Amino acid sequence: MQEEIRNRVAENDSLLVFDLEDYFPPAGIQTLDMAQLAEGGIFRETTAREFFNALDAEAYADAVVAILCSEDLLVPQWMWPMAASKLASSALYLGAGNKQAVLEQYYAQRMSQLDWTTFANKKVLLKGCGSYPVPNSAYVQAAMHLRLSAQKLMYGEACSNVPIYRS
Repeated sequence: MQEEIRNRVAENDSLLVFDLEDYFPPAGIQTLDMAQLAEGGIFRETTAREFFNALDAEAYADAVVAILCSEDLLVPQWMWPMAASKLASSALYLGAGNKQAVLEQYYAQRMSQLDWTTFANKKVLLKGCGSYPVPNSAYVQAAMHLRLSAQKLMYGEACSNVPIYRS
């Protein structure tokens, strides 16, 4: 009879795994490029209103949305809040800039909202080697918060980790 394989990491109450991929947006990262609204390099309010009224906001549901202008154009200040207003009820997070910058903004906001006391006086493994493009800045933010609460902080996988901090 074969002995059942046990996951000792999962059974260990003193070790908590913190995985930044748990916070990756369910629908990924999408862009809304406002350059498509420029007619001959000029933005018109009527065109913008028609575009945003016809835009299917549900197509951006649960996504982090990077609102940008891919061309070197002067975008009227009112277009940014108009775009955000249309997507606010569907998107998980909205930001201005390229995908990487907005994903970093999103993670910074998420990390600032977490209750880090959960990790007080615990051994914490900051999980690495994932499938999603979690930005380095998210690891910096997580390590900063965990360093202030955890008893011990490690990075990597349970079977091979790098010690980061021990109180």
